[in-house]
Amino acid sequence: MPDARPVLHAIRHRRTADLLKLRPDPVPQDVLEAVLTAATWAPTHGNRQPWRFTVFTGEGRHRLGDLFARAYAASTAKDAANPDVQANQRVRVLKAPVWISLELHIPQPPKLPHWEEEHALAAAAQNMLLAATAHGLASKWVSGPAMVSPLTAAELGAPELRGFIFLGYAETTPPDRPRAPLEDKVVWVRE
Repeated sequence: MPDARPVLHAIRHRRTADLLKLRPDPVPQDVLEAVLTAATWAPTHGNRQPWRFTVFTGEGRHRLGDLFARAYAASTAKDAANPDVQANQRVRVLKAPVWISLELHIPQPPKLPHWEEEHALAAAAQNMLLAATAHGLASKWVSGPAMVSPLTAAELGAPELRGFIFLGYAETTPPDRPRAPLEDKVVWVRE
């Protein structure tokens, strides 16, 4: 019988990371490739694999920060014109050693409902988050105005963008967050 414990451990211990509580340590290339490979094994109807990823590390994060600043300035956010907020977009990107775009590239011609392709990308993102946890990384899926902006998507060559995942090593273990009891969420139909 297969040992399910490692997978269940990653599911149970995955936590959303605080960007300001990450160490600056780089993530090794082989770990990044393992995390990205896990994403490619997500379920996808008809094996269409509608996901693409752009990975920003090292000095490449400056390019992403500039892009986020421009995208935020072009957004409808109330403070979009504020130069300090735009500058913050540039600086915050440097707080995590890795940023990975979540791009939706629907194979043409479209054969499936749009939502099915979106769900496949979401499953790929969850695989990434779980693989990151299994490798001792902290992570978070973020989708603020700059991170889903059409301007950001166009710059990446992505037809659609569903946000970014940032990765790094946490300074401390994020606390457990309670979950509702199973009986509050599940209806059993046995007959």
